[in-house]
Amino acid sequence: MSVLSDLRRRALTKGLFGGSRVWLILGVAAWSLRALKWALRPDPKTVYKGKLLLGETIVLTHEPAPPTRRQRRKAKKTERHNRTNADRRSGRA
Repeated sequence: MSVLSDLRRRALTKGLFGGSRVWLILGVAAWSLRALKWALRPDPKTVYKGKLLLGETIVLTHEPAPPTRRQRRKAKKTERHNRTNADRRSGRA
């Protein structure tokens, strides 16, 4: 959980239901930040807009995300391991 979500949860229990004015003010601030973040979120990007004629189709694809640093390191380690094993089997090591 993030710090703000924990703050919002505590503000509800201690401020709104518990009667603590300090927690109520912190809760209003935390919920306001969340509302502002929601209001300023980016709009979805339109890639193509047009009419389809009868018989036309659209193919939608989703490109995979680039590999993470951990995945790149693991692939490099696996490649090195496979290369070392191939060298041992061929008698080059």
